[in-house]
Amino acid sequence: MILSSIAVAAGGACGALARYFVSQRLNGEIPWGTFCVNIFGSFLLGWYVVNEGREILDSLYAAGFLGALTTFSTLQFEVVTLYKKDKRKVLFYLVLTYTLGLIAAWTGFLAAAKI
Repeated sequence: MILSSIAVAAGGACGALARYFVSQRLNGEIPWGTFCVNIFGSFLLGWYVVNEGREILDSLYAAGFLGALTTFSTLQFEVVTLYKKDKRKVLFYLVLTYTLGLIAAWTGFLAAAKI
């Protein structure tokens, strides 16, 4: 249990830093950094579902890294902020994020299942 907790913390630190750096680089009028990490993270999670099963790797990668990389709370905060700035872009951003996130996760799952 303690080793899994350390793995979650280490993976979470790496995922949070990755999200931070991508957001700093890509966020602008529309939070494209968060969009990109959520879509890419969805793909990686779909891929990982096929190969899961090792407790330490599950903790480090799925719960830690991907959990911190693809944060729903950041998405919600940025949607509210975007709504305050430009109400017309909110629906576009949400539909694009959720649609492509589901497609990316499904594509990752199918790609990994074929290997």
